[in-house]
Amino acid sequence: MDLAHEGRLARFADGETIFDEGDEGDRMFIVVRGSVRIKKRGAHVDTVVAEIGPGEMFGESAILEERPRSATAVAVGETELASYDRAEFLEALRTDPELALAAMRALAARLRTTTERLQQLATQHVLDRAEMALTEKALLEAEL
Repeated sequence: MDLAHEGRLARFADGETIFDEGDEGDRMFIVVRGSVRIKKRGAHVDTVVAEIGPGEMFGESAILEERPRSATAVAVGETELASYDRAEFLEALRTDPELALAAMRALAARLRTTTERLQQLATQHVLDRAEMALTEKALLEAEL
């Protein structure tokens, strides 16, 4: 089953919001044309966590978990998406093992990317703290 050609098509202009963090997660999407930037809201600035291109799905986590959106999705350039509600997506997963594997691969790839980014941030934090400690030590020694 080629899910991308069976969904309800939706078109979005460059910069148009597809869904906001916290919205109900009632639909998932496959990019047909263009791309989608996934952003996580922060205290002072949004962080881009992914860029989704043609053939890739997004929004499936909220459907599978039955939880609100965990991030905001914004169209990059003129974007066309195939859209599916929860029942359509779950039925497609039940009847098409290849689609189910593709969804698992997509989720596993996102988890791997998140883990790698977390490791980079943790390492950078340790290096920043070490640099601060060495700077403080040098300043203290300079005062003596």
